[in-house]
Parts: sequence; structure tokens; C-alpha cells
Amino acid sequence: MPHARSVRQNAKYLSWLRAVALGGVTAIALLNMPFYPPYLIAILSLAVAALALGTPALGALLMVGVVALPVLAANFVVGALFLIVGFSATQYLGADRAQGFIMIVLAALAVAWHAEWAIAALAGYLMGAGPGAIAALLACLLIQVAGALLGMPHVGSVFTGGTPPGVVSFVTAPGSPLAFGWVADSIAKAAPSDVVSAIVSVKSVPLLVAQPLLWGLGAALGGIFHHSHQGTSRFTTAAGLGGVTVILAVASTLLLRMLGGAVSLSTLGMTALVSTLLAVAITLITELMFRLQPEQATEAPKDVPQPHGVRAEDADVDELLRLIASAEDELASRHTTERVVMLTDMKAFSAMTEEVGSMASAKLVQRQRDLLLPIIDRYNGHGKSTGGDGLVAAFETASDAVNAAIEMQRALGEYCDSGRASERMTIRIGIARGEVVLDKGGRPFIGAALNLAARVMDLADGGKIMATSDIADEAGLPTSQRVDLGSFDLKNIQAPVGVTEVLS
Repeated sequence: MPHARSVRQNAKYLSWLRAVALGGVTAIALLNMPFYPPYLIAILSLAVAALALGTPALGALLMVGVVALPVLAANFVVGALFLIVGFSATQYLGADRAQGFIMIVLAALAVAWHAEWAIAALAGYLMGAGPGAIAALLACLLIQVAGALLGMPHVGSVFTGGTPPGVVSFVTAPGSPLAFGWVADSIAKAAPSDVVSAIVSVKSVPLLVAQPLLWGLGAALGGIFHHSHQGTSRFTTAAGLGGVTVILAVASTLLLRMLGGAVSLSTLGMTALVSTLLAVAITLITELMFRLQPEQATEAPKDVPQPHGVRAEDADVDELLRLIASAEDELASRHTTERVVMLTDMKAFSAMTEEVGSMASAKLVQRQRDLLLPIIDRYNGHGKSTGGDGLVAAFETASDAVNAAIEMQRALGEYCDSGRASERMTIRIGIARGEVVLDKGGRPFIGAALNLAARVMDLADGGKIMATSDIADEAGLPTSQRVDLGSFDLKNIQAPVGVTEVLS
């Protein structure tokens, strides 16, 4: 029996919290690394927050870039490694609204306030046991490596084994840092052997291996509570997260005592107290304001109104929607993400098949795929055939999806006008944003976004592009390239949807 998909209550406010988190961490990091003038720190932090508000992965990339410059100035080798690892990590951790990336940077920041164990436990509670454990483990590894390079024996409660003075220092800023005159000097002083030595000379390797594993275990325990709660169970959940944090604190303390980690009992006690209180407080706030709840699916089939000047052709999408509805939701809960989805359909394909025969129709469909799929690829999309005469694709941004759709219509029109096609092919395109399950190639498999894109496409005639109005707004379409058609009650869509025709 399929499990109900869960969504967070008041989810629209979470994007603002993510933006504030990334922008705030950026500001704190830059203020502690003398390099940028204060006004530029404010501008860069706001830029990170603004990008994170719309596309968290881009905000994470900008954050890595602006933090890397002070590190490059302090030690070119470490800065180069930071850039490579940082940009690579955002490709993996930037998925699902960059939750993993945010948890890691928050954990790195939390050590200054003795709250790191809370972040480890909360990672599992907020993200789920698997993703949370990976984020917590990577966060601990990052703290250990940073401590070793900075020459610090421990960072908060985390034993790092660094030996003063370390290979990275942020005591003074280079002269005229934005003139980049420091680059040549930093490269000249680069000593990869010193960086390698700072890492390999760290003692107590078993402790350095055990700490990240323990953080991952703490996050996995927190993942037990990653589901919907009702009534008093919300407070039980908060108490449970507090208990997980206490378990992590006790286990970490015993580990450090047994393996000789140079962390004082006062630091460990303060970290245990602050982390437990913070874990309970954040869990309570989450349960009261952003709790997980089953997604409500209401059946409200209605006739689709016809926009002025647009003829809605009967679409053979009901079978596709039945397949979507019958798919196992447990798969969706593990692989669901948010994407801009494009769906295409050939006009009057059934009639054309009757007229020209199955073999000729199959050749036309294949030619259409050969012509249009490379366009989807050029605009950073991931597309495939729907198994019939249509295509489906997923995009990271609305502008890529809209621009790809425009070029697809133009390319197909030019191909048919050239006389190379035995029959004239026209397609209609629907574009919408929402949750979708992606296959291994990043292509849409099932999800609410497919349903919405199909219903929006159902409003289009051959040669037309229909998109939800929020997609048109996000893509920045000028008024000369769009016709806003108003709101429609679409079949199996709970709320009215604004629809815009994109002019190609």
C-alpha cells in the first residue's frame, strides 16, 4: 500500500530561513577573515542570501567563491583545495534546496557557540536518517581538517589534533586585496608539502575516524523522528531529540576520554548543555510551525475553461496521469525533488498515424526526438521520450525551460518549412514547477509537477507554449513575449492556477 507523501507546514517561509542562514553564515565567516572591506562583506552576504532565496544551490556556490578568496590569500594550496572541494560538494549537497550544504555550514559555525552536537542530531530529524547522517559525517570531517590546518588541537568539542601555528592564518589582510596583487605572492609561497604534513602528522587517528562516524550515528538516531507528528507527540519528539543529543554528548565524551582527546571536561559539559537545549528548542519550533504533514490530495475534476483565442485540443494524458497516481509513493519520498518540468505532445498524432501508417509515424516521432532532445540538453535540461509521441524534461531554472521551449518550437517550424518532413509536425508544450521523482539520469519519472505540466499543456493548441504564470514571471519574460490568460481550475489540481502563453 503506498505511503502518503509528507510536506512541511508553512513551507513558503522556509526559503526565507534558508536565505538568512546562508547569508548570515557568509557574513560571520568573512568578518573573521580580514580581507574584504565591511561594505563589501554586507553586499556579498546579501547577494548570497538573495540567490539562496530563489536557487539555494547558486547561493551555496557564491558563498564558496567569496569565502575562498581570503583562504587563497592566506594559503594558496589550501584555498585551491577549498574551491575544488567546495564547488564539487555543492553539486551533490546543493540538491533538495541545499539542505545538506546548509547543515554542514551551520555545524561548522555552531562550534563557536558549543552547539555542534545539536546540529548533528537535527540533521537526521530535518533531512531523514540517510541524508542527515551523510551531512553530519561530512560536517565533522570538515571541522577536523580545518582544525588541523589552523593548528588547533580541538575545535569546540571536536578533537582535530592540529599543531600550532598551523599552515593557515588570518591575522592580517593583504594590502589592497581587491587589486589581487597578493595572488603572485601567495602562489610563490605555496608549499603543498606543508599542507600534507599538517594533515598526516595529526596523532590519534582512531579518534579522528570515530568522531565523524559517531556524528553520523547521532544524525541517524535523529532520523527516527523524521515523520509527521500530532498533538502531544510533538513534545515527545522534542524530548526525543534532546535525548539523542544527550546520547551523542555522552558517547563523544567517553570516546574523547578513552582515546586521549585534548578537550576539557568544562568544554564538553558546556557543549552538552547548550546543544541539548538548542535541539529541544528547534524541534519544538519546527513541530509547531513547520511540522511534516501528509499531503492532501483532493479530487475535483472540472471542465477546463477555454482561453480566448486558444483552442484546447483533447489530450491523451489520462493514461499518463493514471500511471502517475498508481506509482509507489515510497519511491517518491526517497527521490523527490523540486524541478521545472516540460511536457510536449504532437498535435493530432492519432489521426496522422491513421493517414500515413504506423511506420511513417514512427519515423516522424524519431526525427522529432533527434531534433528536440539536443535542444533540451543545450539548456541544461534532462529529457526523454514519454514512450509515445511526446517528450518530458526537467530543468533547474524556469528561464532554461522557457528558452528551450521557444527554440524547440522555432526549430521544428523551420524543419517543416524546409520541406524535409514528409508530414507537418506541430507540438504543444506545457511547463510547470513542482515536486518530481527523477531517474538516475535526472529525467522526470513521476510527480505532481508532471500532473500540473500535463494539465497546462492541455490548454495549448499545436505550435503553442503554455506555462504557469509563476514560471513566466521567474523566467523574466517581457510583456511582448507573453499573454497572461488568467486563472484556471485544472483537473486534479487543488487550487486555481495562473496560466500564461509564451510567444515563440
